Amino acid sequence: MAINTSCSSGLVALHEACLSLRYGDCDTAIVAGANILSYPGSYDAMAGAGMLSSEGVLRAFDRRADGMVPGEAVAVLVLRKQVDAERDGQRVYATVLGSGVNYDGRTNGITAPSGAAQSRLLRDVYERVGVSAESVGYVVAHGTGTRLGDPVEINALVDAFGGGESGRSGWCALTSVKPNIGHTQAASGLVSVMALALSMRNELIPPSVHCEELSDYIRWEDSPFFVNREARAWPEGGDGVARRGGVSAFGFSGTNAHVVLEACGTAAGDRVAVGGQGVASAYVLPVSAKSEEALERALSGLADHLESEKGIGAGYVASVAHTLSVGRHHFAHRCAVVARDVDDAVRLLREAARGEKPRKVHRGVVTRDFTP
Repeated sequence: MAINTSCSSGLVALHEACLSLRYGDCDTAIVAGANILSYPGSYDAMAGAGMLSSEGVLRAFDRRADGMVPGEAVAVLVLRKQVDAERDGQRVYATVLGSGVNYDGRTNGITAPSGAAQSRLLRDVYERVGVSAESVGYVVAHGTGTRLGDPVEINALVDAFGGGESGRSGWCALTSVKPNIGHTQAASGLVSVMALALSMRNELIPPSVHCEELSDYIRWEDSPFFVNREARAWPEGGDGVARRGGVSAFGFSGTNAHVVLEACGTAAGDRVAVGGQGVASAYVLPVSAKSEEALERALSGLADHLESEKGIGAGYVASVAHTLSVGRHHFAHRCAVVARDVDDAVRLLREAARGEKPRKVHRGVVTRDFTP
């Protein structure tokens, strides 16, 4: 399905993918967004519309903001129902709690956003999924670095989140990815989702760069938000409360989108064993490639990976064997290693990469019409 809502395209596509999974239209959804600047005419058009920064610096949330800087990206996310992903031993970076889309309606022009529509979308999404605003610790904003768009977006967030029942302020971190890599337009929403998911996994909120003088068009004093301008640890809350965050994307087409994520696992502890695999006396590690040279590199790379993982047990070897068997496309040049444990696997993989053929290494080339 091709979706084009300009700068919100990626996040709208993610919303549609979530609906397809929920309604059973598919069991796996691949959501992709791309922005490639291959034609100078696009720069000319943006410059003519007054959209580009005169200094070539995107300053989201800053009083000196004077426009965006275009960027390129190809972003791809794989979505599955959580129960299916965990059953198949797949690493889960984050859980989508909810998403929503709405439309601006009539505004003063195609590039003029509607704060009322944005606020309404945020309220609808959080009410629908039953998530309290005070449980959200981080929002990756659209943040294009424009004097009009940024204040409208942040003030809409303030209206939707309020000060919380306790009247607290400044509890929720706010950043934009665009000052780092530019505005990747159709892909930008997915890039922001990736940034949020990685922040959750690494328990770290990155800084929003090029923001030195806060915009005076935003009500920061009574706002639940603060611009995160330095790397900040993001641990779980008290009583094991999971980290939650939101991502916004707004297109000058008028289509708005918002997604709420919850942390699932961390970089230090997200090993997932495949269900139903008991400990065995040996495991088959099948590796394949399109050429002998590529096969040798793949064997060495797998050996390096296993050797770098200190203290892992046989359960992880079982998961690696499962992934190599059912989660990889198999090419013509193949090698299968039968190993007892990690140390045995590393030794045999290195021997196979050197072209040796010990007893537990089986190597060969299959024909194009080969079927097991």
